[in-house]
Amino acid sequence: MDVKVTLVFAALSSVGLQAQPVSAPPTPKFDVVSVKPCKSGGARSADSSPGRLSIGCALLADSDNTGLIQQAYNRYASGHFTSGRIVPIEGGPDWLRAEGFAFDAKSDGQPSILMMLGPMMQALLEDRFRLKIHRETRQGLVYELVVAKGSPKLKPLQEGTCIPVLVGHPLPALASDQHYCRNLVGPGVVDFEGGTLSILAGMMGLLVDRPVIDKTGITDYFRIQLKFSPDDSAPPRTPTADPGAPAAVRATDTPGIFEAIQEQLGLRLVPAKGPVDVLVIDHIERPSEN
Repeated sequence: MDVKVTLVFAALSSVGLQAQPVSAPPTPKFDVVSVKPCKSGGARSADSSPGRLSIGCALLADSDNTGLIQQAYNRYASGHFTSGRIVPIEGGPDWLRAEGFAFDAKSDGQPSILMMLGPMMQALLEDRFRLKIHRETRQGLVYELVVAKGSPKLKPLQEGTCIPVLVGHPLPALASDQHYCRNLVGPGVVDFEGGTLSILAGMMGLLVDRPVIDKTGITDYFRIQLKFSPDDSAPPRTPTADPGAPAAVRATDTPGIFEAIQEQLGLRLVPAKGPVDVLVIDHIERPSEN
């Protein structure tokens, strides 16, 4: 996804001047770039800082659609944290998902880590790997997050409860009675503070077998804790099955994710058809020499 230039028109009619478009500042670029093949699955360093991106060994696209392309064209596409969803990646040769690469890139001006992982990585991939990629929106299978019968069981976030943490930014200082806002999603647990139901839907898309779209119409911020059996995160279901229906047999007393959302949050995941984004690779080559 290319960075789009936003045009801002000043309201100058009161002084008789014609409005002129103002271009957004250009995306910074790396001045020095080293790309080397490495053994996939090797350790990845986290030795990056503003102005320098150092990645020990990474896949461009893993089998679960994570990887540098996902980060560059979706997660950090705007130079900030843009999306928590995983967008499927289609196309490309087999080596794309099997061969790792180590990156060491430097830039003047100290752009942020997220700017380097997003727009600047896009430019790097398009230059060194000759990557051509486009984004499509198709109708596909999704879950809609809706309010169940009755009132939602949600806990509003109290102002000042926690201090937000921005990905790629230094941790802010804390007073003795403060703590950082949690943002945890993993097998069997979702735990976050200061999030919206739209954010929750994005997290759910990481745990179930379809993207999740927020259809609740609720925009408030909440403290959300959800516990469920990880064995039932993405159960096989027929198209007509009700994901909220209890499982016939369960090996644990912990509910599956579909039941947990309804019991603990007063929400439901309803199967539906809706817009699904896909990243499609049109062309890519192994990187040119340093």
